[in-house]
Amino acid sequence: MKRFVLILAAMLSLGVGAAAKVTLPGLLGSGMVLQRNSVVEIWGATDGDRAVKVVTSWNGAKYSAKPDAGGNWSVKVSTPDAGGPYSISISDGDRILLNDILVGEVWICSGQSNMEMPLGGWDHQRVKDAYETINDAASTPLVRMFTVKRHNADTPQEDCTGEWKRSTPDALRYFSATAYHFGKTLSRFMPDVPIGLVASVWGGTPIEAWMSVATLESIPGINLPLSKSLYWDVVHTGQLFNGMIYPLRRFTARGFIWYQGEANLVNAGDYAALTVAMVNEWRTLWGNPEMPYYLVQIAPHSYDNPDGTGLPLLVEQQYRIPGLLPHSAVAATTDIGHRDCIHPPYKKEVGERLAWLALARDYGVRDLPVTPTYRSMKVEGCSIRLSFDGVSTIGNCFRVHGPKEKLVLKGFEIAGEDEVWHDAAAEIDWKTNDIIVSCPEVPSPVAARYAFHNWPGEANVVTDNGLPLPMFRTSL
Repeated sequence: MKRFVLILAAMLSLGVGAAAKVTLPGLLGSGMVLQRNSVVEIWGATDGDRAVKVVTSWNGAKYSAKPDAGGNWSVKVSTPDAGGPYSISISDGDRILLNDILVGEVWICSGQSNMEMPLGGWDHQRVKDAYETINDAASTPLVRMFTVKRHNADTPQEDCTGEWKRSTPDALRYFSATAYHFGKTLSRFMPDVPIGLVASVWGGTPIEAWMSVATLESIPGINLPLSKSLYWDVVHTGQLFNGMIYPLRRFTARGFIWYQGEANLVNAGDYAALTVAMVNEWRTLWGNPEMPYYLVQIAPHSYDNPDGTGLPLLVEQQYRIPGLLPHSAVAATTDIGHRDCIHPPYKKEVGERLAWLALARDYGVRDLPVTPTYRSMKVEGCSIRLSFDGVSTIGNCFRVHGPKEKLVLKGFEIAGEDEVWHDAAAEIDWKTNDIIVSCPEVPSPVAARYAFHNWPGEANVVTDNGLPLPMFRTSL
């Protein structure tokens, strides 16, 4: 007996017959969605030195990886077209089985509080039609959600905390309303394709916090915010990138949606350059320079001065981004802001408009609504003719938001050489979809603008498809 005990002790000391323990990152778990028609990474750690074996149920393929000196291992697996549920077996002697895995489209959803705002809302701030949406959770059985737990870090992190959730009323109540409506709209147009939504959000944060310090330092001439945002002392430059973006980089995704900007009104002039730098860094992390990036125009809000122009100056920068950054576009919100609440309730509209961009540009869906944008101006006597992209005389004409008996275009202003702005009358040239603006007080106009205030309450120009004309000015 004594001899047997000695032999057993020796075997255990050598690791013979002892099962090692595999651990997985937070993003990999039962119920997750993997990007379809791709090569995705499955990774983790083990406290043993035996090879880790991975088997995918959709094709029975077997993969093997030898852990490095630190116990880390990784394999790349091929994914099929949309489908599921599937399973993945992972073992180095101690088997882990991940179940209910779907294969479809994965999107990273990030930003500050308007992306963070859950369907259940916050105190005294509610999401429009939230009750109906939450109780209709069963209508999106192929939508899965993962919320990254808030984590700020001084150095890049390898893991994050969170859990994949199925579409249930309880899960929807606490998930990003904008992100969910984005996923729900994708699912409505692609009913057989699972949708995975990874929300990495933190309210009150500036864009600078979502990129590395090295990237920030590589951008010459930028101005960091003069007024520190609400959480600046906790979430300063680079900390959210380290804790909430860097850990996601190995999880293959189709693209990014982004709703942020309110915290950058104090340095609005840098927003386009900052965005380009951030997105290029994210695309590099994911190893895909063409990952689509769709952002939300920050919505009208009075801030400290309804007539101020801080918000439209940042919006102006947002609409410069598609010209600087391939595979990007803006979802317009001129018509769905809120004068007194910085978190407007219209998250369904925002999510749908983001989804229309993705559906048209990435999934080949045709005849979706298109946002009109300012293109050029021409002085014609005492008037200015404004021309636009995204409108046509057939199918996407301008119209006026509101009752038909009040077909008056509002929100336009005009100025002469003195740079004093006056309210302008405006009319649509139905042959061209141009808009002609004029004002008796400005006989020699040189510039025009539309909805160019923090709260442009009366601005009412939309297209036949219901998308608003974004705020703009003809000269800087």
